[in-house]
Amino acid sequence: MLVEIADEIQIQAVAAGFATIQDYIADLVERDAERVAIQKGIDDWKAGRVQSFDEFDRGLRQEFGFSPRT
Repeated sequence: MLVEIADEIQIQAVAAGFATIQDYIADLVERDAERVAIQKGIDDWKAGRVQSFDEFDRGLRQEFGFSPRT
């Protein structure tokens, strides 16, 4: 796929310290994925889809075969 990149974006990439526009775009995509994951967590929290640390710890220990916390 061929994508035309405006000169302004190339300037931003260089100013941000990236060696190539590909590196710059890869970084932007990665940061957006992180933002989406954080937003999903916030949305889950607001909707009440949360569990206490003790519940999480118990489930994790059970799933991976760790002994229960004493």
